[in-house]
Amino acid sequence: MVFHKYRLICTGIPKNASSSIFDILNNRTDQSHDHFTILQDFQNNDADLMESYTAFCVVRNPYDRFFSACEQIKRDASENFDKSTKEIIYQEVIGVHNVNEVFIPQYKFVSFGNKILIENVFRYENLEEDWSKFSTNYNKTSIFKIRTALPKSNKTKERIPWQEEIKTLTQEELDYINHFYEKDFKLFNYEMIEEL
Repeated sequence: MVFHKYRLICTGIPKNASSSIFDILNNRTDQSHDHFTILQDFQNNDADLMESYTAFCVVRNPYDRFFSACEQIKRDASENFDKSTKEIIYQEVIGVHNVNEVFIPQYKFVSFGNKILIENVFRYENLEEDWSKFSTNYNKTSIFKIRTALPKSNKTKERIPWQEEIKTLTQEELDYINHFYEKDFKLFNYEMIEEL
């Protein structure tokens, strides 16, 4: 998401507070809320101009993000949705043709090979603090100020902590999730749980 008024680029990884960020920074000079990769943002805009903008993204514990994505699939489906986690993995993550966008590994949005292309990487788990520091520093030199507190948009209600949700997985499901998000664990320094 490119915010021209503020000269900011936010690579909006699905399920990582992109709605909250869009809500706080959006104005009529910008395009819609999107989930483009950092490379797509450069391809879709003037690359020289993009070089002068400040880029940031939010990363999230892969387990927490996975379960949040499962909740979105359930929320967006019909009232009679009763797929198991295994069915969600096979139908939405593996998919027949394409992985559902909400499950795409985070590294695919912000890196090239093993190199993260964005200088400001915030952690979802510390987002209020990270955003407050970033916005306070940004506001010192910017003509247009940004709010230092993020709204909570598109938040799933009454979700149990991922540490409890993970206990509902089978070892096979955990192994698949670990394999699918292996690069996210490594690049963003999150601990992988090998056994239930």
